[in-house]
Amino acid sequence: MKLKWSLAELHKQPAGILMLDEKVDMTDSLKKRDTELMDVSLIDIQGTISIEAYSRYFVDLTLNVILTLPSSRSLKPVKLDLTIPFSEVYLAPEAGQTAVETLEDEVVFSLEQDILDLQKPIEDTILAAIPMKVLSEDEKTSNDFPTGNDWEVKLEGEADSSNNKDDADTSENSPFAILKDLDLDFSKDENE
Repeated sequence: MKLKWSLAELHKQPAGILMLDEKVDMTDSLKKRDTELMDVSLIDIQGTISIEAYSRYFVDLTLNVILTLPSSRSLKPVKLDLTIPFSEVYLAPEAGQTAVETLEDEVVFSLEQDILDLQKPIEDTILAAIPMKVLSEDEKTSNDFPTGNDWEVKLEGEADSSNNKDDADTSENSPFAILKDLDLDFSKDENE
């Protein structure tokens, strides 16, 4: 399926509506834009592009995609099954300010050429839908966190109160450790 049409091509659609029900491969371009993406399924795109008065193009789509990302906790691959609404309005280059003013509640984009290209806006929408925290189903229900030699992951606020001291202050390896034995008395008057 293509995601780029000339406006003249869109105007040839019966009843001014282009029905979309296709699968698109955007794996390479999405992985280029987000290097954490491990894999991207074909994107199932369903919906319509409605043409109004030769100047406004209403795009109303649903995007279904499965993204594979590393877990925020363990870095193991996690599959995210996303269903994302995509609704935008585009104006032809010659559309005047009146066309914008009648669409107060809509996000409106003005086209610079007589071409409607949805590749980048769809990519932007998918990337914006990726959650900040990615966890597998097991990780969502478990309190087991990764550990290693001399380190472990804890939730914020779970820090052991006995470990709250700054190790640099008490460590014998600290560069300030030699100062602890100095007998410095700053209370003496300098004039004595």
